[in-house]
Amino acid sequence: MFLKKEVRKREQKKLIKENRLLEAAYNLFIEKGITNTAIDEIVKKAGVAKGTFYLYFKDKEDILEKLILRKSAEIVKKALAEVEDKDFPSPVDKFLFFLEYIIDYLSKNRFLFRFLKKDFSWVFFKKITDNEEFSEIKLAKEMLLKNIKTNYSEDELEIVVFMILELVSSITYSSIVKEEPAPIEKVKPLLLATVRKILEN
Repeated sequence: MFLKKEVRKREQKKLIKENRLLEAAYNLFIEKGITNTAIDEIVKKAGVAKGTFYLYFKDKEDILEKLILRKSAEIVKKALAEVEDKDFPSPVDKFLFFLEYIIDYLSKNRFLFRFLKKDFSWVFFKKITDNEEFSEIKLAKEMLLKNIKTNYSEDELEIVVFMILELVSSITYSSIVKEEPAPIEKVKPLLLATVRKILEN
C-alpha cells in the first residue's frame, strides 16, 4: 500500500512538472513566437532544470506538437460537452453544431487559433482519437458520426469527414485570422450550409 502511494506521488509530481513545462512553452510561444523561443527560456519560466525538459520532450518540435494536441483536445472536449447537453433534429444537425461551436470558440480565441494555425484538422483530431490519453474523445467522435445517414459507405464517410475538417479548418483560419475571403460572420453560414449539402447528398 505504501509503495503504491509513493508511486502515485511520483507520477503526480511528474505530471505537475510536465504541465508546468507545457504552460511555460505555450505562454512563451504566444508572447515571442515559436522560432524566437529557446528551450532555456522554457525551463527557466517553468522553474525546472534543463535536464528535466528532456525527460518529457525530445526537442522544441516535440513540445510544440504535444501542445497542439493538448489545446486541440481541450477545444474538442468543450464542443462535445455542449453537444451532449442538447437535442438535435438529426445527426447532421448535431455534427454542424459541433463544428459551429469550434468555429465560434476559435473566433473568440484568436491568439490560440494563430498558435494552432491550420493544424486544428483531421490530422490532429486523428492523433487525439488514437492517443490513449484522450480515449473518451475517440468514443464521443464515434457516437457523433455513427448515426449520420448518407449515401456514402462507412469508409467513404471517413474520407468525407477528413475533407470537411480540412475545409473547415483552412477556411476558418483564413477568415478569422486574415479576414479572407471575408470576415467569419459572413463565411460561417455559407461554410456550414456547404457541409450540410456534402453530408446530405
